[in-house]
Amino acid sequence: MKNNSELEKEVENLEKDLDSIDLLVTFKEGKNGFNTEIKGIKEIELALNQMKSYYIKETEFYNSVIVDLMIEDPVEAVQLLKKTPTEAIKKAVPIDTVVSSAKDNIIKAAIEISAIKIAKKESFSVKYEFRSKFPNYVDDVINKVPSEVCRNLNLKYNDNKPDWMILIEEMGTITGIAIRRPEEILIK
Repeated sequence: MKNNSELEKEVENLEKDLDSIDLLVTFKEGKNGFNTEIKGIKEIELALNQMKSYYIKETEFYNSVIVDLMIEDPVEAVQLLKKTPTEAIKKAVPIDTVVSSAKDNIIKAAIEISAIKIAKKESFSVKYEFRSKFPNYVDDVINKVPSEVCRNLNLKYNDNKPDWMILIEEMGTITGIAIRRPEEILIK
């Protein structure tokens, strides 16, 4: 078993490596055990072929990759993915920040970014994807993010037609957080 300083160093190294997460792309489940990752990567390459430079990194999860972009606004890449016919891609999310997967860090980051992006009279919804198994905090995050954002920022929760979406993308020891307008993400 690793001690705290070893775990902290490991998380710090992961955060440094993943500081450049611009876009998280998730693939659909394959039929009959078929892995859609290879097809999904080809679809990303086809959609982004007109961009100057990008780099696709695999994650520890077979159905997700990270795309580092050499452009200022990752929403531009999402728009290119939307224009390209795809079969394997399920979701593309521009990531605002990456934090360690401790529940307090996730909740705090969601509140801080929401305070910057969401105006007082706008509404939001929250979507989650937990890729690993953290049963000890999943329910807390699912319940506390919407309630704390409402309580701390006096915003309205609206799951039907929100002005903004808070996306919590857990990837093991790190979690990507995005606060985006619905048209700025791709969800199929």
